[in-house]
Amino acid sequence: MQHFTELCVLFLMILTPVLSNKPTGDVDVLVFLPQNNSFMFSQARVAPAIRYAQERLEAEFGLRFRVHFENTDPANQALFALADRSCGPRPDLILGPVREYEAAGVVRLASHWNIPVISAGALAIAFRNKRSEYTQLTRIAPSYMKMAETFAVVFEHFAWKSALLLMEDDMTERDCYFTLEAVFHLMDDYTVKTYSFPPEEPLRTDEMFQDIHDTEGKESSVYSLDLV
Repeated sequence: MQHFTELCVLFLMILTPVLSNKPTGDVDVLVFLPQNNSFMFSQARVAPAIRYAQERLEAEFGLRFRVHFENTDPANQALFALADRSCGPRPDLILGPVREYEAAGVVRLASHWNIPVISAGALAIAFRNKRSEYTQLTRIAPSYMKMAETFAVVFEHFAWKSALLLMEDDMTERDCYFTLEAVFHLMDDYTVKTYSFPPEEPLRTDEMFQDIHDTEGKESSVYSLDLV
């Protein structure tokens, strides 16, 4: 999610096959992004790239867009904003949301209404379900499962059989949780222990090393995976 200019151009470049072949009117695009600039994908940071892509597509393909931005902070605001559209014209396309919890509700409702959703986030393994809840979701970034598959190959290559997964869990966004969830999902054949700690507390290294020691007593090797 670092190269948002390229990502947002890609957002709209793949719009043509997603929509009908020849849109006759304006394309109503609803963009879900937080106004809070503490997020790298805030409206202030991403909007210029979307506007650039909009102007480029309008000039090259003759498509016309009405782009409307909705704040997604707090997270439920995205779902509420989309639900409010049930009494009026619904958007033709949704860009975002990025965060897992806000994307879940929006994509479910959008899939029920057959509205395509394109996001640079929603990377958790649950979003792989394209047969029911998330039929309309297109993710343009590699999911956490792709990362997990990489680790699975590394474990197989070195013949590692056990792992201790360290996770900082803020209990709100839970990015580390969703990241390690994918890794844990692919490690059924391994001895896996997890160690989580809140961000406001220091890492309790004594307990962590005790977990490593306990695991080493059962397996010949241990690999500590730190994705904080």
